[in-house]
Amino acid sequence: MKSNQPETEDPASTSKLSGSAADFELLAAGDGKVSRISLPKAGELVIGRGGDVAISLAGNGVSRRHALLRIQEDQFTLEDLGSSNGTVLRGRPLFPGVRERMVPGESALVGDFVLVLRARRSRAVPRRVLSPEYFEVRLSEQCERARESGGRPFYVVGVRVEARSPADPAQVLAAKLEPADVLARLSANEWAVLLVDETEQDALAFAAELEGALDQAGARAQSALLACPRDGSSPAALLAKLSASFGSEPDPRATGGESVPRSPSMIALYAETDAVARGDISVLILGETGVGKDVLARSIHERSPRASKPFLRINCAALPEALLESELFGYERGAFTGAVQPKPGLLQVAAGGSVFLDEVGELVPRLQAKLLQVLETRELTPLGSTTPRAIDVRFLSATNRDLEAEALSGQFRSDLYYRIAAYSAVIPPLRERREDILTLAREFASGAGAKLGLPALRIRDDAAMRLLDYAWPGNIRELRNVIERAAVLSEGRAIGPEHLPLDKMRSILLVPRPTSTPEVSEAVPISNLSPDELAERNRILEALAQSAGNQSRAAALLGVSRSTLLNRLDAYRIRRPRKRPGA
Repeated sequence: MKSNQPETEDPASTSKLSGSAADFELLAAGDGKVSRISLPKAGELVIGRGGDVAISLAGNGVSRRHALLRIQEDQFTLEDLGSSNGTVLRGRPLFPGVRERMVPGESALVGDFVLVLRARRSRAVPRRVLSPEYFEVRLSEQCERARESGGRPFYVVGVRVEARSPADPAQVLAAKLEPADVLARLSANEWAVLLVDETEQDALAFAAELEGALDQAGARAQSALLACPRDGSSPAALLAKLSASFGSEPDPRATGGESVPRSPSMIALYAETDAVARGDISVLILGETGVGKDVLARSIHERSPRASKPFLRINCAALPEALLESELFGYERGAFTGAVQPKPGLLQVAAGGSVFLDEVGELVPRLQAKLLQVLETRELTPLGSTTPRAIDVRFLSATNRDLEAEALSGQFRSDLYYRIAAYSAVIPPLRERREDILTLAREFASGAGAKLGLPALRIRDDAAMRLLDYAWPGNIRELRNVIERAAVLSEGRAIGPEHLPLDKMRSILLVPRPTSTPEVSEAVPISNLSPDELAERNRILEALAQSAGNQSRAAALLGVSRSTLLNRLDAYRIRRPRKRPGA
């Protein structure tokens, strides 16, 4: 059970207010100590290190008269008083003399102190249960605040409930929470509670209390306690650790350096490839450009018995034919002009490891034949040599082309296709696994900030919604580029919509303008659509014109499913076209 005992008052951080029963308090954390400061019903409270202030914070970076907290009828505003080091609220510095509203549950940074405003009322049911996406946003904010406060820990309690529980976990959990606690449902039977200002002992007791309450309600439960930064300093790391504690997440190495996937389709894919990775069969990875085929290839290598050996990536489309052949198979001295000494091929250099042939569909027929021979015999013959040499590598390949169809039509060697595709893995596009968007975006923001020498970058809620609403035709590669651009424009501040290329992101997918007017019957003129809706309507008309009325093809151009396109035809009063002959 959460303790109601206040922390020991720190002489360096005490309130000079006259004591009276209050509904709210200020939690001051700094210099490794915590103080609870009762707040009056109304008043103006100067915060600083001077002798004439209402709330004294004796610490580095705090000015004599640093900030002003105004209280009136349970309404709070915070104002910077021209301090040397500034006052930070919601990740943004306050302008001196400008009042900013502060609500219970929020925290502000004053010098080296973190001030948390919270209610002292009895526990109440939270107003809502957060989705995984919004919980990550809230968790990201708390991670940033923890870093700003010098690494002061906070805790996350995870609860896993038996799938066929007779009780409603939301009601049981909500009854045990305080107003400042954050409750989220991560999956069908996994929940998480963010505790902002608890000691580890209180958090452990609270986890046991939650588990006991659920058990008493007939819901068999298992709890886990995580601490930031001990168990991770980012939302992705904390959530991955939480899921791993319940045994419900693939190996974190599965992402090859990127965040553990959250979408069901990707979790299932990594779980399936886990068994494939332990074998030695050839793997063909399929998917649109930018979906992360190279990441999956590396993760298969890292989960295989060959993990300690080399992983070599070869882009078959980036190297000229002659150079690609010599790079793959090597050459002997005098094999061609300029070959002054022998050079082993990459298939030999990667001995014992894995070779990843990216864009394998771009191989010319002659190299397809040579690669097939290597796969069948596990031997290669360098250019200029007549002596075959044994190799020991595993082949991983990737393409965004339909190799099976090309093999059937004769455009790609069918015997080679069946050799490299002993197992085929299809990575869904990012628009079909929206649960992964924010996880990846935050990781890219963190990496971009580190490269620029900036503090950890947060993605604001309004920007997160724009990221979730966009279809990402360029997939993960496009998402990375957008976030890196935003990181530069944000100059160390939290990333907001103003840092995103909104003109592009308002569309589902930009398509070339058709050269002729589409033969699409419209119901009635539309006068009540917004400019963005009218622009989207026009893009749909353009896509239908390009596809000669073929709705499936138009949906593919727009980057949406056919059912989504049909719904938008109805919403925008576009009569469903008939496919023209020959389309």
